[in-house]
Amino acid sequence: MDLIKLNNAIDSLSRVITVSEEKKQELITKYSSLSEKEVIKELSQIVYRLLRNNEELYNFSLGVIRNINPQICPSIEEMKSYLSRMFSNEIDGNMSLEENHSLINETIIKFTTLFNQNGIDYYIVGALPCFLKRGIPLFRYHDDIDIMINEDDIPKVAEIIELSGYQFYDDRFPSLERYQEMEQNKPPHTVLAQNPNNEFHLGFFTFKREKDNSITMREYSHRLEDGKVVVDVLERQSDPIGTELRYDERPTQYMGTSFKTSTIESVYALKEYTKRPKDITDIQKLKPYIDKQKLDSLKQHPNKNVEFHNIELKKPQHML
Repeated sequence: MDLIKLNNAIDSLSRVITVSEEKKQELITKYSSLSEKEVIKELSQIVYRLLRNNEELYNFSLGVIRNINPQICPSIEEMKSYLSRMFSNEIDGNMSLEENHSLINETIIKFTTLFNQNGIDYYIVGALPCFLKRGIPLFRYHDDIDIMINEDDIPKVAEIIELSGYQFYDDRFPSLERYQEMEQNKPPHTVLAQNPNNEFHLGFFTFKREKDNSITMREYSHRLEDGKVVVDVLERQSDPIGTELRYDERPTQYMGTSFKTSTIESVYALKEYTKRPKDITDIQKLKPYIDKQKLDSLKQHPNKNVEFHNIELKKPQHML
């Protein structure tokens, strides 16, 4: 995200929404790492929540957000229509909340069954599985299902996904052409399975399983150097206790299938930090189920972040 554009947008919005200098810097730091599309989406949701009942300020603020990139952002009226639909529990393509929840259940049952049959090392992560494991009725739309996947199993996952009819993208080691395409489209995940019929997708986070059974998350980023795509990796290393606090090894039984998940405490802690509009709602739903002792213990076992630059690894067979 271009810092000049971001600063201009935050400064303009702060004229109609009271924001301290400290909070402005926090927002700039947070959003600078996101794509323009993601920033537009998040700021629009905040403005909707705060200003939708004041038409003049609402229109002004959406105009400010639209100016971040008018080429990828719809008109103000289209933005208002989209936000109204979204907060009325509808998503792109006029998928109703009921249809979305049916798709969630169908997708979870289908893919967790296939993953289990093929011995895939994975976790369903985020707020969604926390709702399911606690029997909390689904109440908002979900445009994806987040899944932590062991990198060793990605070739098998690719085969499962492609046979299911979804489109599978593994962009850990993109070609120059694919890198340029990604710079334009900003896919939400480096490894992704796209439903061919709508915007719904499976978003994969990759990890490696250490000898002590702990988990190290691996986040890929890319840059150009002398006309060549350079791959960097950020590893978030969790010790065995931290892994236990973040991931629940007890399978959740759900509608004839089962799957492991992230712990409610780890999801709660993350959402307390990000505090996007949907995160605030999720926090309220999850709060009664939090084990405060485990939440405090998480702070004592932070991930250790290690960066690796310009890595050269042999591409898996399915990427050749």
